[in-house]
Amino acid sequence: MIPKAALEFEKRIGKFIPLKENWTPIDKALFTQNIYFKNYQSTAELTFDAIKYSFNHHYENNTLYRRLCGVNKITPDAIKSKEDFNKIPLVPDSFFKDYPEGKGFLNWLDNVYTGSTPMPTFRTETPDHDNVIEEFNKKGVSIMFTSGTSGRFSFIPRDTGSWNRLKYNAMRSVVELMDYNPNDTVILLIPDPRLTNLTIASLFGIAYDLYDPENIHVALEDTKITTSFLRMQRNEAIGIKEKLKAKAMSKLSPMVQKRSDAKIINLLENLEKEGRRANIAGPPFWLNRILEKMIKEGRKVKLPDSQVLTGGGWKAEEDKRAPEEIFREKVENILGITQDRYHDVYAMSECSSIFLSCEGHYKHVPPTVIPIVLNEELNPIGYNEFGRFAFIDPIPESYPGFIITGDRVKLLRKCPVCSREGPVLDVEVSRLPGVEGRGCAAVMAELMQEE
Repeated sequence: MIPKAALEFEKRIGKFIPLKENWTPIDKALFTQNIYFKNYQSTAELTFDAIKYSFNHHYENNTLYRRLCGVNKITPDAIKSKEDFNKIPLVPDSFFKDYPEGKGFLNWLDNVYTGSTPMPTFRTETPDHDNVIEEFNKKGVSIMFTSGTSGRFSFIPRDTGSWNRLKYNAMRSVVELMDYNPNDTVILLIPDPRLTNLTIASLFGIAYDLYDPENIHVALEDTKITTSFLRMQRNEAIGIKEKLKAKAMSKLSPMVQKRSDAKIINLLENLEKEGRRANIAGPPFWLNRILEKMIKEGRKVKLPDSQVLTGGGWKAEEDKRAPEEIFREKVENILGITQDRYHDVYAMSECSSIFLSCEGHYKHVPPTVIPIVLNEELNPIGYNEFGRFAFIDPIPESYPGFIITGDRVKLLRKCPVCSREGPVLDVEVSRLPGVEGRGCAAVMAELMQEE
């Protein structure tokens, strides 16, 4: 990163750092070092105190999580060293989609939220998900949601402080693992992130904090993505009104998509003519659709100084999934962007860190999160073996960030390609089949029913 860009970045990121006199151990771990992957060990040492603080915070202020700790016979006093981290009870990611509909949804949200829930006033006892999201936004709580492959949404509540920490954390990874220049053009292959709480859009929307808004181009402008929008798109409309809208959408969507893709291709060609570099970011299935259109029309560009950042997986077009290595070759062939400038990010709604790949395509684990790989019996197995991914994330204060996922990963002690410090995830991350309802998922379900 050139010095001028470094100064610009520090200016942009400063708004997310609270006053030092108000720092908690979490803030100390996040903000003390200004370079993560060269100061990995010292930041990791600070993360130990952050985890102890976070665990105690959720134990004391989240009744549901404290009851889970009671089932496991664990209290904050049991966490005395790093070796004790394995004792911290983990919440299954499936729990965040295991909510009741109707009136019970607000009660579920109140139980998930740590501390006093800033519950808005609703006009009805059974507000829909979009109304809940909109009203919580006004209260400074962003309820991020994912569409999920199962057709059921996941909901994660983040207060303003937790969201700002996530942004800071993600921005650090982008700047340290990619070729950052604040003057770059940015192409976001997503709906407008300022109009939605959809997780993938919100995460890519951090571009508005890293780059000048006038240099950012969004593929789907003025499109507000809500839970009802996604239901209609999946032919799961509820009621006559939604069904009518869904019918109209089914006719309009292909036209909107076609215009959007044509706009992006023209933009890429203009960038080539003007010799400008760009960061192209979005889910791989979206980029693949544009590449296929360019192949069909016999069009190519050469953007050797540009970069690609993919994330979110192939969910919508799983049948077109290609191994990352093959997809990187396709990007290089059609866009002229060399493979060392292709990055992929593994990110989850439940985690406040992103796992961004370096030029060698291994996904680096920030020092502010503890990665864990588990075997089928849910016991830690360490490095160099595939298993179920879990993590201890001390950053969020509005929900417990101690999560067991349904993803299959392999953790390496260090990157085989670059010299940055800290562990990495192997290139490919996949979903484990049949993981729902195992381990502590059943315990969480039972506790929720009791609540």
